Amino acid sequence: MKKSITSLLKGWCAALLCAGLTLPSFAAADADAAFAAQRHDLKLSLHNAPLREVVTAFTQQTGVVFSYETSLGERTLPHVDVALNGSTLDEMLASVFAGTGISYKIKDKVVALSAPPQSDAPAARSAAQQRKQTVAGRVTDEQGEPLAGVSVLVKNTLTGTSTDADGRYSLSVSGSSAVLVFMYLGFQTLEEEVGARSTLDVTLRENKQILEEVVVVGYGSVKRRDLIGAVDQVDSRQFAERSNPSVSRSLQGAIPNLNISMRDGKPSRAATIDIRGTGSIGSGGGALVLIDGVEGDLETVNPQDIASVSVLKDASSAAIYGARGAFGVILVTTKSASEGEVNVTYSGSFSIHSRTVKPNLVTDGYEWTTGYINAWNGYYNGSKELNSTINNIVPYSDSWYRELARRSTDPSLERVRINDNGKYEYFGNTDWTKAFYKDVNYSHEHNLSISGGGKNADYYVSGRFYDQDGIYRVGDERYKQYNVRAKGSVRIRPWLRLNNNMDFTVVDYHQPMLYYSNQLVPRMVEHSGQPVSLITNPDGTWTYAAVLNGYAGFAEGTSYQQEDKFTLKDKLGVEIDLVKDVLKVSGDLSYLFSRNTRERVTNMYTGYTGPESTITVNESQGSTLQNVRYDMNYVSSNIYAEYTPKLGDDHSLKLLGGWNLEKKKYRTLTVKREGLTVPSKPSFGLMDGVTSDPTVGGYDWSYVGAFFRANYGYKGRYLAEFSCRYDGSSKFPQNSKWGFFPSASVGWRLSEEKFMGWSEGWLDNFKIRLSAGSMGNGNIDPYKYIDYMTLKSSTVVIGNALGTYTVAPGAIPLSLTWETSTTYDVGADLDLFKNRLTMGFDWYRRYTTDMYTVGVSLPAVYGTAAPKGNNASLKTNGWELSVGWRDSFRLAGKEFRYGVKAMVWDSRTWVTKYINPTGNLDDYYEGMELGEIWGYRVEGLFRDQDDIDSHATQSFLQSSDKVTRPGQVKFADLNEDGKIDQGAKTLSDHGDLTVIGNTSARYHYGINVNLNWNGIGISTFWQGVAKKNWYPRYDSGYFWGQYNRPFGYMLKAHTGSNVYSEELDNWDTAYWPRYSAYQTNESSVNRVLTTPNDRYMQDVSYIRLKNLTVDYTFPAHICRKMRIKGLKVYVSGENLWTSSPMFKYCDNYDPEVINAGDSDFRTAEGDGYSYPMLRTVTLGLNLTF
Repeated sequence: MKKSITSLLKGWCAALLCAGLTLPSFAAADADAAFAAQRHDLKLSLHNAPLREVVTAFTQQTGVVFSYETSLGERTLPHVDVALNGSTLDEMLASVFAGTGISYKIKDKVVALSAPPQSDAPAARSAAQQRKQTVAGRVTDEQGEPLAGVSVLVKNTLTGTSTDADGRYSLSVSGSSAVLVFMYLGFQTLEEEVGARSTLDVTLRENKQILEEVVVVGYGSVKRRDLIGAVDQVDSRQFAERSNPSVSRSLQGAIPNLNISMRDGKPSRAATIDIRGTGSIGSGGGALVLIDGVEGDLETVNPQDIASVSVLKDASSAAIYGARGAFGVILVTTKSASEGEVNVTYSGSFSIHSRTVKPNLVTDGYEWTTGYINAWNGYYNGSKELNSTINNIVPYSDSWYRELARRSTDPSLERVRINDNGKYEYFGNTDWTKAFYKDVNYSHEHNLSISGGGKNADYYVSGRFYDQDGIYRVGDERYKQYNVRAKGSVRIRPWLRLNNNMDFTVVDYHQPMLYYSNQLVPRMVEHSGQPVSLITNPDGTWTYAAVLNGYAGFAEGTSYQQEDKFTLKDKLGVEIDLVKDVLKVSGDLSYLFSRNTRERVTNMYTGYTGPESTITVNESQGSTLQNVRYDMNYVSSNIYAEYTPKLGDDHSLKLLGGWNLEKKKYRTLTVKREGLTVPSKPSFGLMDGVTSDPTVGGYDWSYVGAFFRANYGYKGRYLAEFSCRYDGSSKFPQNSKWGFFPSASVGWRLSEEKFMGWSEGWLDNFKIRLSAGSMGNGNIDPYKYIDYMTLKSSTVVIGNALGTYTVAPGAIPLSLTWETSTTYDVGADLDLFKNRLTMGFDWYRRYTTDMYTVGVSLPAVYGTAAPKGNNASLKTNGWELSVGWRDSFRLAGKEFRYGVKAMVWDSRTWVTKYINPTGNLDDYYEGMELGEIWGYRVEGLFRDQDDIDSHATQSFLQSSDKVTRPGQVKFADLNEDGKIDQGAKTLSDHGDLTVIGNTSARYHYGINVNLNWNGIGISTFWQGVAKKNWYPRYDSGYFWGQYNRPFGYMLKAHTGSNVYSEELDNWDTAYWPRYSAYQTNESSVNRVLTTPNDRYMQDVSYIRLKNLTVDYTFPAHICRKMRIKGLKVYVSGENLWTSSPMFKYCDNYDPEVINAGDSDFRTAEGDGYSYPMLRTVTLGLNLTF
């Protein structure tokens, strides 16, 4: 498997590189467009300074290397005063050299400066300067090892070469005053004057800039070299060229142990997110998401606004957020305002979507009906005749079946006729799935941002519009999202700055809905979408099948769900520098309001079973209109101080302390009425049926907490951090409202120790990290410790009105306290070979105690259920590993940069305490690993009657006569008692059941590959899961087909020699058993295939090409001619290819969402049915003015 994947990756990289080389030939005009587009901060204030001083200051702040004549370096620049933040190299150069007469050109990451000679400059160079000479030499690192691929450039020219495998080079220069510039990734740039030398050997020193990268953490940031918590971060490049409606889809697989599970492909659907595995089986085991420090929803953030996403994974890094972040914190930082000239950026894209999986079903009417007959007879074995209708929808008779066979061979014959009873008989070949779903659907996205400002004020304003049409061929489905963000700051005094950050989001989602029990399309097509039926009758009326499976409702558009979501958030902040760079006080006040409304309409539809025969479906339920509103008001405030005393070069200390307050109010209102008089105009005022009592609900809660953090470092070698949080919550009774939760971590940078001197030259950073800490989890339903009674309407009339009565309260727990999550973490960071190779590893163990779960069972005479309480505990073990390599070399005279990063992680969770005295296997129990699948072992299929007679008795309903036959499944008698059963289904008596698999995803992985050459960029991202099991439920029609219901789907996989038949006698090679219906029917758990078994349990591990992007950045000189600052075009694909072991037996499901269901509708139990995942191809551009 590993070899095949490696070969596949190599093939993809080679193919993509070849594809990139075929882009327009003008790509070779400038190799440094991407370099020129990089953004830096620059502040210069120099007067009457020589150019060399200006350039030196420029280089110190940005790392940019300059090339110029020695005489030009002495030219005086009268006034250089610039302050730029986040500006491109072109923008900075234009600002610095404006009006000086100095021009510049970028070549191989070097800025070559030139200018016409001044009037007092020599008119011509000396003969010695013009004389050509050859210089050669060798480039090595500090250990004397040769460096291959080093760029060697003659300063202020375009002449250059690169070193060979032995680090050697040779170059022709003009005169002894020539200066050579040596550049190599991961090393400091070096300049050497040639002079009279013909041999010039140089040594390059390591550049440790990578260790200076800043990582966002709670209430601040820290340099990567000083980071000792388990924190990972991605920047804006993760989202730049991916057309996803939500941030979570782009984050999937990008950060180790950030587990993002997609529920389906619906654009409105939020993903399920956890950090480092399941945190709690009580309540609130998910991650806390903070957007610019305020609680938010990842699905409402504009991906193009994001500057970085940090994930705080251990207690040490997340403890400062207290009770809300017990199981990890996701910090989203949006792009900030920048000083300098106005920048206008537009990005737009157009995408084509298609379903990742298109069910492989039999749609030929005759073949399907033959399967129906075989499945029926397989179960009843001749004891029951076929019904006169197929599922009470399509008339059936032997004469009709013979006519169906005849007409199936002649497409010119009519597909419908009227029988002697005046009923329609159909002879169709309808592909209902294709009738419901489009082959492709489309979306487009537009983003516009404006930023700018000066020293005392700056701003960033952005807007986004995303529009995606639906996947349904009939029915109006549409999704629109609008985002607006405005943020900026103003300096009132040198020591006082105010800032504000406002954003709002509007979501408009309209989807058609089935009238019947709100079920999802695939489930209803399986039940009522037989291929032999047609969509419409000859007179244009709906067939009964089209009405039952929802097609008619979709087409008429009068049953639907309309969702509108509005979110407004504003954060006002202040920063006060009491002592510059020593003591700073910050405060903020945030307000968040959201309103979600949902209108759901269902109508009745009439189908025609004959020209004069009709059936109205949904008549018993009637037409209904339901309106639901959810309102949420949230306020938070923080005030904190940072103290950073100056302790000299050896010691560093940073203290942070503050106060946090949060308050939330949530309300719901539901109103429902029956009897739409005008189906196309749903309105409560146009209804004549019963109005249900309005249902109201909601809750209030508040948190308050004090936090503290201290960071200490000695010589950048020994690092320590201590943090604590003292939290109070209104959700708990008076005696347990408050909790104290400390954490600590230490780090040791061995690479800085003198005894590690032997590793100098190849070991750049080696750091060991240890952390431990506990955090409280207050995410339970509020006020569970309070008795309360509810009022309900009575059916008894009292004084011309219905009376009311009270409902007695349930039992409350005797005590209630915080869930506690305690985590221990051991980690290491390693950077090798001039930071080309980076590695990170963490191992952790987490204990979650006092979880809010079921209590001890009470006697029936008590009159109410047992209250929940702090009754359970979990243990989680896990690890994560990331390895990255990046380098560059010269290809066809141009720099070729590449990088590869691979990540893999795993976690397992066990129940260590839970109240289940009988050991019931259908509930949690002590010692249980979360996700366990209990089932039977299968020895194969029965060969013949002798095989059946010699085997243990199988107490299953194999058929209506309860007779076991050859070709049926043969279960292992694990307890050797001569019968197959599940005992009492308890730990002490589980019969022949055993643990056969696990539904938890194991060994997540992600692989990034990036290539860049001559402005052409190619990136691929692979994501997957290496271990996961799924046993199809009884209603998983895309898997079981007619083994469930004879009138259900017929799978192409259920045809041919892969299914047992007596004629083939293929008991030893067939995968599927004897063809028989009702083997997984829900009416009895003892149906032969309903209880899980290891033969039909599926391996749903997978590998997916999550993203492939090819882009081209236009050269700076072309952009200048177009009067723009930058232009990039790209083609990107999402979910382009997937492979899974499950596809060997069933390719009708997407393995990524195999356990999902559509929570908008009834089918949410894990039948594998869901809104389809989408494959996307996007064409886009990024344009900067």
